[in-house]
Amino acid sequence: MDRTETVSIPQNILDSLELLGVSEKEIKLFTNADLDLFGVPETVWVVTSSSLFIVLPERNAIGPTIIELNEIESVIIRSTVGSAFLQAKIAGSYVNLVRFTNALRFKFERFSTQFENLKKNLPISNESINEAHPFLCKECGLPLQTEKAACPRCSNQGAIFFRVFSLLTPHLIWVFLMIILMGITVALSLVPPWLTKILVDEVLTTQRHVEWLIWVVAALVGTELLKSFLNMTVGILSSSVGTLLTHDVRTRLFRKLQELSLDYYDRNSIGTLMTRLSSDVEALQGFVTQAAQGFLLNILLIIGIGIMLLSINFRLAIYVMIPIPFVILGTLFFWRNIYPQYFKLWDSQTKMANFLNGVLSGIRLVKAFSQENREIGRFAGMAAYFRDSTRRVNQSVAMFNPSMAFLFGLGGLIVWYAGGKSVLAGTFTLGQLMAFLSYIGMFYTPLSSLALLSNWLSNFTSASNRIFEVLDTEPTLVDQKNAIELTKIQGKIEFKGVTFGYDPYFPVLKNITLSIDPGEMIGIVGRSGSGKTTLISLLCRFYDPQKGLILFDDHDLRELSSGNLRTHIGLVLQEPFLFQGTIAENIAYGKPSTSHKEIIEAAKAAHAHDFIMKFPLGYDFYLGERGTGLSGGEKQRIGIARALLCDPPVLILDEATSSVDTEAEKQIQEALAILCKNRTTIAIAHRLSTLKNADRIYVLDDGEVVEFGSHHELLEAKGVYHRLVQMQSMLASLDT
Repeated sequence: MDRTETVSIPQNILDSLELLGVSEKEIKLFTNADLDLFGVPETVWVVTSSSLFIVLPERNAIGPTIIELNEIESVIIRSTVGSAFLQAKIAGSYVNLVRFTNALRFKFERFSTQFENLKKNLPISNESINEAHPFLCKECGLPLQTEKAACPRCSNQGAIFFRVFSLLTPHLIWVFLMIILMGITVALSLVPPWLTKILVDEVLTTQRHVEWLIWVVAALVGTELLKSFLNMTVGILSSSVGTLLTHDVRTRLFRKLQELSLDYYDRNSIGTLMTRLSSDVEALQGFVTQAAQGFLLNILLIIGIGIMLLSINFRLAIYVMIPIPFVILGTLFFWRNIYPQYFKLWDSQTKMANFLNGVLSGIRLVKAFSQENREIGRFAGMAAYFRDSTRRVNQSVAMFNPSMAFLFGLGGLIVWYAGGKSVLAGTFTLGQLMAFLSYIGMFYTPLSSLALLSNWLSNFTSASNRIFEVLDTEPTLVDQKNAIELTKIQGKIEFKGVTFGYDPYFPVLKNITLSIDPGEMIGIVGRSGSGKTTLISLLCRFYDPQKGLILFDDHDLRELSSGNLRTHIGLVLQEPFLFQGTIAENIAYGKPSTSHKEIIEAAKAAHAHDFIMKFPLGYDFYLGERGTGLSGGEKQRIGIARALLCDPPVLILDEATSSVDTEAEKQIQEALAILCKNRTTIAIAHRLSTLKNADRIYVLDDGEVVEFGSHHELLEAKGVYHRLVQMQSMLASLDT
């Protein structure tokens, strides 16, 4: 059953709306809440038409609330403990419209976005309001570790095993060799009890063939030696195949992660993805070991031993099978009651990995604000969650395993009684009974291993699910089959009615239209969160807009090869990322085959050469993680040198001088004044003084272009840009 909620307005509400003058055809948006304004459980309907906003309780205990649509300036969600309110801003004040539990928060966030679109005459979608939460399984509602991940409860376990086996295709020769060797090992395992029967019945009790003693014992020794050798060989082969498998899967995973679009990384934390590449992949090696020396070997043993038991005494063999139905019921009990406890264990592991990744990456900030004790407390809470989850699982398994062992022991006790009576009656020899009991011990050992395999199996299937979830994810941005690769670049850029949101229902950029001619220097300014960096991300085609076109030299970006496009764009980020490696390697990252001379020229152009030469090894100085050893301004200038080395026709500076002092900024600006000639340059800047010489400045506010023009034109217009300049001038005067 798909848990995406299908909401339809009941007939009594439609009748009430008719009385209010609103027909069903006039309804634009609707959804239902689960509380009244006092927090009492009640189904309350929220309906909007082209002109009215109506809140109508289903039981009509309270009359409807009717508001003219043009009276509502905006709507927001105000959270409280356990519930939240949808509030409307009317005449400058916020009014509670409807109340709902936190379970419906996701739905009302989407409702508020669609309502804002309705107010602005933008396209709306009522269906999107009731979409299932991306972190919940659509079938069973189980919370998922990542957005739209495979549900461990609903996924087809058989399909997972088939896919894992398919990964072994390149190593089938070794797999078949292992199976053959395991078959021989199983056959050898069946020999000792049979030799024991001969030893007891023919040598020790009757003494008919005393001369056989040395040969029977020698055969037992030889059998054990050969079996040990084969077990060693199978172990070595399974280890080798498992290592090859994990190498192949880890390589495929990393290749897939490189292919995926940036929106995938927006949804999944780095700690989670690192777990996929490390511990989850290692679970596959455990699978090969278990299959070769555990699961498959046990299956073959059970079949072989079962045949031997039936051949010795059919009636006693039936007694041996008595505990098996109870074992099956016990295994089903495990899957239904104990296996779900693993979900919390896996969740606690993932949360701890994410927490450690974040805290250890930001350890300088933790120490700068003396928050060590706070982070220790947070970690202690997560560690306690992990401890409690592990304890619950281990306690359940600790009770389950002895119960299964007791059930297995019942079969042996029954055989002792029935077989003993047969020996006393003379219908069964002592040697046959001893051989039978030996086979029983051998029979129950693999059977108990299979019953207790649930513990390993649950970990394996979960890890496999997470691996295949990544491998099955398709990048949202895919080049067309005949994608265009540009050779001669002019640098003309156009945005035509572009609307984009990281969540399509929450647009960050709204109907953006702007044009940049070849060789122009364009400034992009606006308050934090106005969409400046998002605009640049679209131009680099890290994302595609939901609406509108972006043209590069009169070509739609979606028609161009993404890799080719990005080779023509030099990007200097607000926070330049430097890899562990030498300074020269970091500068040449975008052009690895460049000469040392070109690296030095790019560094000089970015005014980085002088400070680089102060290091003991100069350009061969090794940087730590994220550029440890450099100041913020030095990192920024290396980032600029990295972009300039590629000599791109289009240069994008995202707050490129935000981390440098006044003197360094002046040096960089002088270098850029020369380098920007005959090159299309887009500069995002908070320091508006750096954009005085820009050909044109676009001002963004709340995702929209509110004004554009030259520096002087915008000052004369006395709009948003003028206010920003005044604020910066005031702050600068206070600093002096």
